[in-house]
Amino acid sequence: MKHSLRERILNYLRKRNYFVASGDIQRLAMENGFYSPQNAGRRLRELAEEGKLEVIYKHGHAHYKAIS
Repeated sequence: MKHSLRERILNYLRKRNYFVASGDIQRLAMENGFYSPQNAGRRLRELAEEGKLEVIYKHGHAHYKAIS
């Protein structure tokens, strides 16, 4: 069964209990799922707006963590 990029991002972050840089997630999406980095970034922002991800900014870069 194929999962959407949103589901893949959520699953990835739920397996980790720490903040992950958006660039790292974008690279993984591009390398493993053949999604564009822009698409992954858009999905991250949507999930954060929906309250499914927490976001912090370090030195101007977004880092995301799943909200339990």
